[in-house]
Amino acid sequence: KAWLKGLVAASKVLLVVDYAEMRQEMLLQLLEAALLLGLKREEEASGIRVHVLCLAREGSWWDGLKHQDKCTSLMKSWLGGTGNWGHTPLQPWASIDRPSAFQDALE
Repeated sequence: KAWLKGLVAASKVLLVVDYAEMRQEMLLQLLEAALLLGLKREEEASGIRVHVLCLAREGSWWDGLKHQDKCTSLMKSWLGGTGNWGHTPLQPWASIDRPSAFQDALE
């Protein structure tokens, strides 16, 4: 968790986890550390916002995350709460018009 110390000075953080469905134990640790950091900073009124973007190739893993052995009561509460937006399946990349998607991202 040494990398987390670098986040203390930040006011906004975006963490991206690729292949999240294959890194569930690490993801739970990351989410809990980010949540605790956000709560600590909220108590200090310094207002850190931590966003975690999980990229996965399979969709059913998210709902089972709170049933993992390493999922703490704090994380179970958060995963079932309003701060959790859940998951949004995306269209398969093959069905997307890539040049238009790229142009949309630029704009």
